Amino acid sequence: MYSLFVRVRLSLALLVAMVLLSGCSAARFWFGKKRPPRATVKVPQFVGTVTLVSDDPLFVLIDNGSLPPPSAGTVLTIDNQGGTPVEMKVTRIQKPPFVVADIVKGTPKKGDRVFR
Repeated sequence: MYSLFVRVRLSLALLVAMVLLSGCSAARFWFGKKRPPRATVKVPQFVGTVTLVSDDPLFVLIDNGSLPPPSAGTVLTIDNQGGTPVEMKVTRIQKPPFVVADIVKGTPKKGDRVFR
């Protein structure tokens, strides 16, 4: 009688442990499949304004104020309304609150708003 009681308790304990330790497969069984992720819309992030445009080596100086500076290699854009978009690449040269970016495409102007 005592050994039957011990066997039942041990079996129950093993069954509970199996269910609890089965992880995600048990959750999928009980709660169904995962839903697909929602489509996210990428909103351009404001980086700063163009302070200086250099013609000899093609680069711009961007004043980003108190915003965190973009990391080196980040592609930045200026969307000139009606004109060709400007594309720039951030260099490793940074002296807060200014960031230097090489011009890849287009012609930026002083005062243009820069976005990531």
